[in-house]
This record gives sequence, C-alpha cells and structure tokens, in this order.
Amino acid sequence: MTWKLSFAALALAVFGLGAPRSARAAIAAVDVEGHGGVTIGGGAGSPDDHVGGVGFQLGARLLIFEGYYDYTHFGGNAAVSRGIGGLRAGFGDGDVRLVLRLGGGVIKEEGGALTGDRFDLGSHIGVVGRIGAALETQVAPALLLGLGIDGETFILDGPSSPRDDGVYTGSDIFVNLHVMFELGI
Repeated sequence: MTWKLSFAALALAVFGLGAPRSARAAIAAVDVEGHGGVTIGGGAGSPDDHVGGVGFQLGARLLIFEGYYDYTHFGGNAAVSRGIGGLRAGFGDGDVRLVLRLGGGVIKEEGGALTGDRFDLGSHIGVVGRIGAALETQVAPALLLGLGIDGETFILDGPSSPRDDGVYTGSDIFVNLHVMFELGI
C-alpha cells in the first residue's frame, strides 16, 4: 500500500506541475477538501500501525487565521473528527505553494481509530495540537491538488479502572493526497 501511495503522489505532483494555472492570493477564503492517506502510529486495531483512511475537510480563513472541521474514516467503525483553530501561512508564486499550519482544538475518535484496543471501542473526546505542511498546485480555477503531512499530539478521555488513569496520550502522523476546492477574495 505504501509504494502505491508514493507512486500516486508522484504522478499527481508531475501532472499538477505541468497543468496551466493562474496566480492569486486570497485575504479570506473558504474551502472544501477531499483526502485519502495513511496514518502512522494510529490505532484502528492494525498490527503494523499503518492504516489507510479517506475523508473530508471544511475550512475558512482570514489572513493567517484559520478554522476547519476534519473527518477521516479508517474502515469499520474507526473514524476521527477534529475541530481546529490556528494559524496558516502560504508561500509560493502562484504555480505551486507551500502551506504551513499550526493549531489546536477538539478531537473525537471512534472505534479505536487512535487508541486501538486500549480502551473500549466507543467514542472518546479530547484535545489535540496539530502541525502540518502541504505542497499544493492549482490545476483549474479554484481547484488545487496537494500532498500533505500532518502530525498531532492528543489527549483522550477513557474509562477509569484500578490500573488505568482514564486518559490516553498519543501522537500520529497522517500523510495524504488531497483535492481542494477553494473560493477566496
């Protein structure tokens, strides 16, 4: 699966770099993103800790401030959703841009997507800090293709038992390919 993801990323990057684009910078924007990728260090009951997922993101930004809702499904009942507020900076000449993000917010896991079988496979809510980077290229007006990586550290609530303090602290990395529709002024 990993070599297929790498090949797909390379193909999208080569295609995206050769496509015609127009340069523009937005002061305020809203976006919708569809993504697929692999998480490293997540749970989802995977023996090798590499789990594929697909999802979407809805976001808005004003200058360098952004907020977004992110949902990723990992198969079965395993899923993660986040509400994040933070900072975003984009660098580039219009053909290709590098996007850097830093933020924090609320996270919810379901079905052991992050905790594996450490807790029950129900829902757990907590706090999260995220940092990420993406390389994006515009392939049509308001349509971008990108390759991104996001790292996060989280604390989730869980059931208490005599041998457990009732919290789960962890981290993971999500490498993704994404298609984004963005409207801005």
